[in-house]
Amino acid sequence: MSHYCEKVRWALVRFALPWCEEAHLQGFHYLRVLPCSRQGGVPVLLDDGVVVVDSTAILQYLDRRVPRGCEIYPSALPERRRVEELEELFDEVLGVESRRWFYFHYRNRPRAALAIAAQGIPAWEQRAGPWLFPFFLAYIRRYLEISEHTVRSGLQQARGVVDLVDELLADGRRYLVGDRFSAADLAFACMLAPLVLPDEYGVTLPKIGELPEPMRPVIEEFRQRPAGAFALHMFATERRAARPRVPPPGGPA
Repeated sequence: MSHYCEKVRWALVRFALPWCEEAHLQGFHYLRVLPCSRQGGVPVLLDDGVVVVDSTAILQYLDRRVPRGCEIYPSALPERRRVEELEELFDEVLGVESRRWFYFHYRNRPRAALAIAAQGIPAWEQRAGPWLFPFFLAYIRRYLEISEHTVRSGLQQARGVVDLVDELLADGRRYLVGDRFSAADLAFACMLAPLVLPDEYGVTLPKIGELPEPMRPVIEEFRQRPAGAFALHMFATERRAARPRVPPPGGPA
């Protein structure tokens, strides 16, 4: 369900590359990624013996392998620097805080949380998930530093990033940098996804009526912002609603 994994799914679909996805529940993923990457983070791309870790590194790796004119990083250096600058801001601030906010509101709803997080995972992880949810919750609280204070302050930081994007869009531009879709547009749409719930996301996200009550006005707020409408438009027009292709457990990732 990770929006960092969604960045890579989107790029693979856009570039029309052959791929399949191996999904795991948070925590269980260590069993798969540590042997090949020696790191705990996802996404991890395995490409004929090459291992690439981190969504931005994967996008740049893929971008170097597509036909000229299909890239999502501009060739002109000033524009490329701006795209990379925005992508880092979206990943490191908006992505972190939108994820923290989402997990916070599902911390006491194990069945609903697992229904989102367990899509496409091996059957044994699905069976173990409800029993291990307290440990999963403790891991998430520690790893993401989830508390009422961090969630409240983090949501304000997310609003600050959205303010910036609202300002960029105020001149009527179609894309955040230049006149073509770029990694900046892709990253912004993905990192805002937990706060706008696009229908075209790579796994099924809850509808607004299925959310815990405190989440609903926040989702409506962000959807009504120019930046929120832009993110939803990017999903609707550029994402093309592709579903991840999940192989049997143990298959290629």
